[in-house]
Amino acid sequence: MIRVVVVDDEAPARDELIYLLKQHVDIEVVGEADDVQSALQVIKKERPDVVFLDISMPGGEGLEVARQLGRFTEAPLVVFATAYDQHAVEAFEVNAVDYLLKPFAEERVAESIEKLQRMFSHKKQNLFQKKIAVSSDDLIKLLNPEDIVFASRQGRDVLIKTAKDTYSVNYTLQALQNRLEDLPFFRPHHSFLVNIDKIETIEPGFQGYQLVMKDDSSSRVPVSRNGMKEIRRLLGI
Repeated sequence: MIRVVVVDDEAPARDELIYLLKQHVDIEVVGEADDVQSALQVIKKERPDVVFLDISMPGGEGLEVARQLGRFTEAPLVVFATAYDQHAVEAFEVNAVDYLLKPFAEERVAESIEKLQRMFSHKKQNLFQKKIAVSSDDLIKLLNPEDIVFASRQGRDVLIKTAKDTYSVNYTLQALQNRLEDLPFFRPHHSFLVNIDKIETIEPGFQGYQLVMKDDSSSRVPVSRNGMKEIRRLLGI
């Protein structure tokens, strides 16, 4: 469900847009406003996913509302709905995702909603892709990558170590590395993948160097010769 707030100082236009939006089962109109101040109040209260926003309103410009929304921690998407097309360039400069002209056409509103649906579907996929599924007894637990201290290959199994727990995963170590490729993970040894942010120290080991990790047992992770060369290169030492 996509939660929407509609902001327009003209009641007939606002009512028409709300009516068109409500024809779509996955749209929920959670609030409406007719000026800048009430708009900001209802948006702060309801925290919608999307704001349909008129540009010219009493008490300020919709463009300024959009700029203020951009400072929110979780800013809603903005669709401008206006009778004037001369503000289109400015609208997209404040990251509006669409620009509807009055009088609203049912087909054009439907196109805008389809665009929003695609964006939120992609966003949900990205959110799941940032999670790592691990086995915990008979449950599947979703880990945040930043909670992983390191992963290791033990025979045919791949295990993930967090600060206090160890979990089994169905990924190969290479698949796990690929999934975490945009995050601070490093392969110091063919059987280990470590979170760089969880390295405490690098110390001499039995056969070369080892990493001391920030978990409950200060786990030691071996570093291969090539791994140590790469660490030295990255650290500039």
